[in-house]
Amino acid sequence: MIRVEEVSKVFGPDPQSILPRLRSGESKDDISRETGHVVGINQASFEVQPGEVFCIMGLSGSGKSTLIRCVNRLIEPTAGRIVFDDPDGEEQDVTALDADALRRLRMTQMSMVFQHFALFPHRTVLANATYGLEVQGRDKAERERPGEGVTVQPAVATWTSAVPVSWVYVELLEELGYDVQNPTSLSNPVAYLAISEGDVHYFPNGWFPLHNPQLPDNFHDVATIFDPLCEACGIQGYLVDAASVEEYDITGINDFVERPEVREAFDHSGDGRADLYGCPPGWGCHEGINDMIAQFDLDDYINHVDAGYSANFSEVLSRVDAGDPVLYYTWGPSAWMLELVPGEDVMWVNAPGILEDEAERASGVTGAVTDPIDMGFVAADIQVAANDAFLDENLAADELFERVRLPLEWISAVDAKIGEEDLTDAEVRPLAREWIENNRETVDEWLDAARAAAD
Repeated sequence: MIRVEEVSKVFGPDPQSILPRLRSGESKDDISRETGHVVGINQASFEVQPGEVFCIMGLSGSGKSTLIRCVNRLIEPTAGRIVFDDPDGEEQDVTALDADALRRLRMTQMSMVFQHFALFPHRTVLANATYGLEVQGRDKAERERPGEGVTVQPAVATWTSAVPVSWVYVELLEELGYDVQNPTSLSNPVAYLAISEGDVHYFPNGWFPLHNPQLPDNFHDVATIFDPLCEACGIQGYLVDAASVEEYDITGINDFVERPEVREAFDHSGDGRADLYGCPPGWGCHEGINDMIAQFDLDDYINHVDAGYSANFSEVLSRVDAGDPVLYYTWGPSAWMLELVPGEDVMWVNAPGILEDEAERASGVTGAVTDPIDMGFVAADIQVAANDAFLDENLAADELFERVRLPLEWISAVDAKIGEEDLTDAEVRPLAREWIENNRETVDEWLDAARAAAD
């Protein structure tokens, strides 16, 4: 708080002699005519509360700037007190500070932007406003925080490899000054709906084109999907235990259609169809698997087991450990690929493509039964989706989302660590912070571009 108490400023050879005349109510015109002294401020009093924007208004020459300069003693007041709360809540009488204490106050607790004629014409508005911090020796990251005062609500996907990506964005936005709330864990369709309605501001775990069917009808009118933060990083497809691949010479989904003995070996439910342990409803892969089954008339041959993924994978793992045949879906980056390692425990098998797109054919895939292999899915780009109204008001965040790139190797390594050490989301955050510090030069380029976009 700042409290100004009966502050007066008189210009002239003997200002103290004028104070009794002011207190008696004489006008400044009479004082000027009779004594040659000029009254700049006459017994001004006011308070400015924390967080308050306080405006001093008056005609030209009425003493507005003089009063402001008295508050930090660029002009010495003739009389009165100016009380300023220090960071510990203790009151300081600015008028009683010695030169060193006054200098510390100006450098650390009080700043002032002068009128236009005193601004640096070669600096932006932001650079002028933060000049005092620059003089203090504060680095640019501390001076320029375009997100100051803005609260941001992110969403995060429900799979573990989404968590380190999410924390990187939280850390970087906080470096820009944003007040970032804990990410809300949402299923993909709910996350995209929440973005379109403005309930969350961004979601850094989009997998496209896989998630396209989950977008609300108006999504592209109210939200933006940014360039990939990890291009073609989302590999996904179907795997069979390595022992069965060798025993039955399995190369793809077609073996389950054309060969009754293969179908029978993988029929765990006794309905005459091979069980495919897939994804729960609401996940993009659930729709992808069902689309494949419907489009290629596989319903008589393959049963999609669409329980929760953790439960499905536990069943898969137990069957592999028992030496039973198993067919299942998975994706990477994920810890699942470390539990059952392609090329060692399991093998990727060919699948008919839902989109019948050349992009579904991949080469050099570790653990594939053929090279190249038809994965059945286009490799997904991991992309940020964000609400347009938020982006319009936060150009720094917009620029940051456009620039960040994260390596697949790091995402996979952290996901593996999550599985091996059973880390909580909060325990993953320091790993994101560590990656940022290890890549500080590149990260600072992203942040500098974000700050520049906000100028």
